[in-house]
Amino acid sequence: MEFLNKILLKDPDYAALLKEIDKKRLPTVCTGLSLIHKAVMLKSIFMHTGQKITVVTQDEASAVELTSDAKSLGINAVNFPLRDYCIGDFSGYSKEYEHKRTDTLSKLLDGDFELLCVSVDAACQLTVPPEFLRRARFTLKVGETYGISELTERLLNAGYTRSELCEGRGQFSLRGGIFDVFPVNSELPYRIEFWGDEIDGISLFDTETQRRTENAEAIEITPACEVLYNPEKLAKTLQEYLDTAKVFTEKQRERLKADISALENGISVHADRYIPLIYEGGETVFDYVGDSLHFVSESGSIAERLKSIFIQQTEDAEALLTEGFLSEATSMLWLGSSEFWDKLKSAVILENFPRTSYELKPKDIINFNYKRSTAWSGDINVLLEDISYITEQKGTVIILAGEQRAAKVLTAELNERGINAMFREKPTTLTAGITVTVGGISGGFEIPSQKFLLITHRHIGSEGKKPRKRPKNAQEIGSLDELRQGDYVVHEAHGIGIFDGINRITNHGVTKDYIKIKYAKSDVLYVPVTQLNLVSRYIGVATEDGAVKINRLGGTEWQKTRKRVKAAVRDMAKQLTALYAKRMSVKGYAFSPDTDLQNDFERRFPYDETEDQLRCVNEIKSDMEREVPMDRLLCGDVGFGKTEV
Repeated sequence: MEFLNKILLKDPDYAALLKEIDKKRLPTVCTGLSLIHKAVMLKSIFMHTGQKITVVTQDEASAVELTSDAKSLGINAVNFPLRDYCIGDFSGYSKEYEHKRTDTLSKLLDGDFELLCVSVDAACQLTVPPEFLRRARFTLKVGETYGISELTERLLNAGYTRSELCEGRGQFSLRGGIFDVFPVNSELPYRIEFWGDEIDGISLFDTETQRRTENAEAIEITPACEVLYNPEKLAKTLQEYLDTAKVFTEKQRERLKADISALENGISVHADRYIPLIYEGGETVFDYVGDSLHFVSESGSIAERLKSIFIQQTEDAEALLTEGFLSEATSMLWLGSSEFWDKLKSAVILENFPRTSYELKPKDIINFNYKRSTAWSGDINVLLEDISYITEQKGTVIILAGEQRAAKVLTAELNERGINAMFREKPTTLTAGITVTVGGISGGFEIPSQKFLLITHRHIGSEGKKPRKRPKNAQEIGSLDELRQGDYVVHEAHGIGIFDGINRITNHGVTKDYIKIKYAKSDVLYVPVTQLNLVSRYIGVATEDGAVKINRLGGTEWQKTRKRVKAAVRDMAKQLTALYAKRMSVKGYAFSPDTDLQNDFERRFPYDETEDQLRCVNEIKSDMEREVPMDRLLCGDVGFGKTEV
């Protein structure tokens, strides 16, 4: 959306901000900016200055939304998420956010970003130093010589887990001369074939079928954890710490000895407990962004959040110190408030509303008279009312209508109503009037000084990632509100159980919310609510009385069930292959392609179809136009648009 850069450049307030940045008269405060204004402004500042940008927000939700909007505006934006430190006794926990963080840090290290969005919580967390991450990353190429034992050791040191089958990120497996690895920055795992010590071939493969899909020339391996350590070296460091430090409680001494013993015997430990000893420099994400321009979004909320972080971390640290999991030298896992603000002493402060005082003393305050509007609902009459006052002033209106088809239909509809509108797929310059284009962001906005109005129909997400595959008899849970006590649920590792509510549990002095799942033989599993992604609603079959056979914790029944299902799927695939081979040999009736009457009917359809609806319509039409007998079942929950299709 290059036209936004030109519109902003004509605004005197924005031009004044560029001048302050150029002259390094910082910190500078900008007020009157909502989140969508900030996204547009940050994108334009990058385009006009050529400098990479780091923006700190007041919470995770704002950082994610800002990243999404910036991507939709055409900028290479990345998000560095918050993660929970694993310090107490946990038998298992999700590393999803740790994988996302190492992937983002790798992009920052390579300079593969234009805008970094990070919450104040994540910005204050200690992380792997750049030089450690640089050494831990490596690339495997076809034709290179690499010993299998050397590769195994390097992956283990990078936080990867060896498993029987490579099915999830951060895993690898070895079967003969075939080495499978699932990098944390990849959508699919890779299969490496060795001829002796030489890499003979590399290919992507599907985790469900275990079959290769396409060849590759190289693999980039990014660490699967943030705290990278050599067990032997860490054991020695802990022993030296135990011998030289004078103040230890009995529990702290016992925990240290237990972890030293575990490391010496090849057993991994929760290394988050020892971050300050492993990484002595206290590095954070700020150490990855170099001389990027720094921005602060809502400084007042950030200051309040810093206070909350300090209080919570003090309480947690005291409890963990008492239980012996942390000691004096290992308890400093976050930046302090003064350290945080010191990192941002030359920042631009973006505010929605002006404040009476600021944590950073500003050298200038610029008040922006920008307005925000909610996304357009789709009602054409509401749209005409919204744009009327701008068109009367001979101003410029941009309408982001989503997909190209919807944009063209809206343009035609406006023209039929006597409104002069034109469709442009990629407008670079704008003139007075109405332009309809593709795309979408979280909200619209107006710049009165330029008589400019942008209206967005809906937000088009720009994440290209595929959703994570769920078990076949499970349905993803969006939030805890979707669960009721007594519902059957499926845990990815432990199988089918019964949801028994949310319990607030104090573990080693730290209080958190846990999902309680009951299993057979009175077994109970407590899952942190932050790991909701591991739990799904059960949607399989039940007996006549509605009962479902539940699994037992630690048993082999669930793993056997998964193996049986995989075998049954393979058998079904064979049967379907034979059935469809026979069907393809039978001749049926082929319908004609769409006529003008059909096209006109579709163009005037009053609702906006979803991507899945359009895909289904096109696939059904394609089937009808072939001579092969049609065999298709349209599936969808109640109210999800089967009738429209």
